Amino acid sequence: MFAKFPVKALASRSRQFNSTGPNLNSIKQNFVVTILDGADKMGRNVALLLKQCPLISELRLYDRDKSICVIAEDLSHIDTNTKVTSYCGFGVLKHAVLDADLILSVGGCRQKAHECARHLFEKNVDNVRSAALHCIAFNPRAIFCVSNPPIEAFVPLVSEATIREKSPNFPAEFHQFQEYKKAGVYDARKIIGISSIGCMRAKYYVSLISGRDPSNVRCAIVGGISKNCLVACVSQSRPDKIHPHYHKIIQGAIHFAEDEALKMHGEHGSECLSSALAVSRFVNTQLKALRGETNCVDYAFVKQPAHIGLGHILPYMTTIVRLGRHGVLSAHMPKINGFEAHCLKRASMFIRENIRLGESFVTGEQKKGKSAVKKN
Repeated sequence: MFAKFPVKALASRSRQFNSTGPNLNSIKQNFVVTILDGADKMGRNVALLLKQCPLISELRLYDRDKSICVIAEDLSHIDTNTKVTSYCGFGVLKHAVLDADLILSVGGCRQKAHECARHLFEKNVDNVRSAALHCIAFNPRAIFCVSNPPIEAFVPLVSEATIREKSPNFPAEFHQFQEYKKAGVYDARKIIGISSIGCMRAKYYVSLISGRDPSNVRCAIVGGISKNCLVACVSQSRPDKIHPHYHKIIQGAIHFAEDEALKMHGEHGSECLSSALAVSRFVNTQLKALRGETNCVDYAFVKQPAHIGLGHILPYMTTIVRLGRHGVLSAHMPKINGFEAHCLKRASMFIRENIRLGESFVTGEQKKGKSAVKKN
């Protein structure tokens, strides 16, 4: 009589419902990371730091400069288990991004204190755009991290990246795609502007006032990452409260931190040391999230939902982000006081203009918007 009951079906369903979580054996434990423009100062520094990351099985370095092969060979001598591979020339960019878990676009940092957002954009836009188009065509599932300045312009550009005409400079595979959204592969969670350097500087300057170890200080940031775009939430710093008298001083110090370093370097330009460490820390945090770890939190310039802070005004903004296996899980707006709200309102003007700068490059309205972009 028991033969009438579908025992096998019930057993299989029982096993299904008894599952308490993901099978850890099915979660990837080691990852492939591609660094674009790896021969740049920033690229070399980041590569050196990531070579020591145990979560990376292969570190790919791409650049059009032939010196990338020498850099990769030198890094290979470091006694860690991470394999280093070099890719030289535009023709092999496809292979550099193919099957990578995380693609990191670096380089083009400010070399002079007077460089404005537009100058940096024009210097870096070709590299960022070609990287974005290759990711769309050959690896849309990868997490795409941008650290090229101005990040406030390049995150929107990557999101809206498009090809409006066929060009002999791009492989034929590109012509079947237009933009992330039209190609059906757009995922805002996977396009991330790394803003960790802003938090690092905020913690440093707060620690100078409080006398605390900077590694024990907590100070959130919002807005953007470029000069005049970043707002440090000093009123919410932990573990010590900072007297309001110092809030404006700390904000100013953070805004001009990069300028002061560039003035000291003189004609040699920035060494990109602290920025490289900030980028490598973010990559490590994201890789931990890809491995399935929880509580992976950092700061990033990302697409904002309308209910977060100024999301209804600024479609992209730097906020606290919780990272997961598909990129950004959620964005969180920290508490701010009246002075910080005023700073954020002012910063939003610069952020909005940088967003327009990136989007106008895609829509073909760059010349129209040229005069409107503020020099920041």
